Amino acid sequence: MFTEIRRTLRFVMSSLLVFTPVLAAQQPDSTSAPVPPQVLKARAVFVSNGGGSNYFERFSGGPNRAYNIFYKQLKRTGQYELVSSPAAADLIFEVRVIAPATSGPHDIVSYSPQVILTIRDPRTNAVLWTESANVRAIGTKKRRDRQFDQSVAVLVDKLALVTGQPLTESQTKAIAGNSKMPTPEKIIIVSTIAGVAAFTAWGIHKASNPPKLPPLPTQPTPPFP
Repeated sequence: MFTEIRRTLRFVMSSLLVFTPVLAAQQPDSTSAPVPPQVLKARAVFVSNGGGSNYFERFSGGPNRAYNIFYKQLKRTGQYELVSSPAAADLIFEVRVIAPATSGPHDIVSYSPQVILTIRDPRTNAVLWTESANVRAIGTKKRRDRQFDQSVAVLVDKLALVTGQPLTESQTKAIAGNSKMPTPEKIIIVSTIAGVAAFTAWGIHKASNPPKLPPLPTQPTPPFP
């Protein structure tokens, strides 16, 4: 009994340690290295589909959704000429999705889905720049699709920011918000931790105060014959 209680307490503490930095405000890094000139000057780009894992089958279009939505949103900006061949491009924009899994206490598996943009030199295939955006997967499929598209929009906005394009206030807020956990996830995590803590307290109380059994009734001494 006490062994299980100790395990539960460790789970609560580890949950708090893991999520406290995530829920806290992110402090920007004041140091920044120069952006490669090719990234700043490029006009013609080839968008490449880097694929992704089966995790993204929960979204309409599966792993290819990242490529399709990114291509559409990038074209809408008018910042680049989207060419059909890497040979005709100044840069290659490789878009892929990942969902690394981590195992926590009690073998609880969680995923961290992301959409990744890797910018490559088409002549050397060298990686020049990388950006990423978190992907949310909460609610109905329609809602998950909308959240996915918002994450891709954040990726496009991050690219614009790197290349010196002006952003609106809403775009800036979307980038900042993408690095933080959304309110529904906060509620789920806090509720789960509170529930586990309450169950642990109840278990400790029950273990420390076991129920008292009623006294056995006394049997009358039979009379001697």
